[in-house]
Amino acid sequence: MVLKLAFERGSDSIFLQLCNPMLSYVEWFNDTVCGEKSSSRIWSDFVLSLRDILGWANFIIDYGGLGTVGIWSAFLHGASLMHLDGLCLGTGLSSDDAKNTRSKAKFYLIGLVPDKFREESLVGFVDESFDIEKSFITSQGVFGIKPFLIRTGNEPIPSSLNFNLKAPTTCVNLRRVLRAMQLKKPILLEGSPGVGKTSLISALARVSGHNLVRINLSEQTDISDLMGSDLPVVDESAGADGSMFSWCDGVFLKALKRGDWVLLDELNLASQTVLEGLNSCFDHRAQVFVPELGQTFDCPDSFRVFAAQNPLAQVRNMKLRFLLNDRCLISFHCIRAVVVKAYQSRFLIALRKSMWTLC
Repeated sequence: MVLKLAFERGSDSIFLQLCNPMLSYVEWFNDTVCGEKSSSRIWSDFVLSLRDILGWANFIIDYGGLGTVGIWSAFLHGASLMHLDGLCLGTGLSSDDAKNTRSKAKFYLIGLVPDKFREESLVGFVDESFDIEKSFITSQGVFGIKPFLIRTGNEPIPSSLNFNLKAPTTCVNLRRVLRAMQLKKPILLEGSPGVGKTSLISALARVSGHNLVRINLSEQTDISDLMGSDLPVVDESAGADGSMFSWCDGVFLKALKRGDWVLLDELNLASQTVLEGLNSCFDHRAQVFVPELGQTFDCPDSFRVFAAQNPLAQVRNMKLRFLLNDRCLISFHCIRAVVVKAYQSRFLIALRKSMWTLC
């Protein structure tokens, strides 16, 4: 009933035909995959909940409702975005177990797609690297890799990026980032130092005409560093000492007002206060309230937030708070290449790579 109500907000009742396939998959995954491995505590983290189902439904409505792809393509990619590609991220699950489970789940999902829609729906789902270099789209006002496109910004697009977006691994990673960007959610990138988390987002921003603002976080970062504070300024009319205080926007607030892209580096080093201060930008409110100014600033349509962190197993840093787990499209986990993981509520997308081989 809840799923039907979610689909009823779509413009076409055609979405309702996906209710039974979605519930069939959730029941199969929870009972067959998680149930048969219930002796392992790891698998309890992967049980799909109502929030996962609603996140899946929202992707199908927002993406499948655009008319550029069929609803069955949105159905399959929504499952990957929800949780499949993130099975081995942030857990003790081995890459082999994740690969086998992912393959089994994709096979089951494909079986739910009607025969007449199956071929057109499989693009970029099973073999994500197949013919991908020919799928780039760069035209007036849009950039992307089929079937995922984003609008270009107002910044001049350079003729040379000094970054090869069409390298085999980069192509797949880029398409997964673009898939995550079909929803208006932040994207968290997780991966080893030097694998290209920042480079990929920087190149994507340049090639799509957006200005990227990179902010390095640490345990000493305060929310005022991001939003702003009253700072002393020189004013000869202020008196003998010629000093007074005036509000100065922080780097995050400046980027929000301009509608830039923001990359928050080392997010899991940020304090609880900083994460809570950013909360309203990450959830359905898409706005930030600055109490010192008594004003609320809405996030413009062009404003996007990316974040990056190193794997928890490699560095002694703080674990990402659960309060962000319900607000981020999350991404990036790999050994020698880039990965993506994204989630709305616990809405995961991810790509795991080892060297140049898909895991």
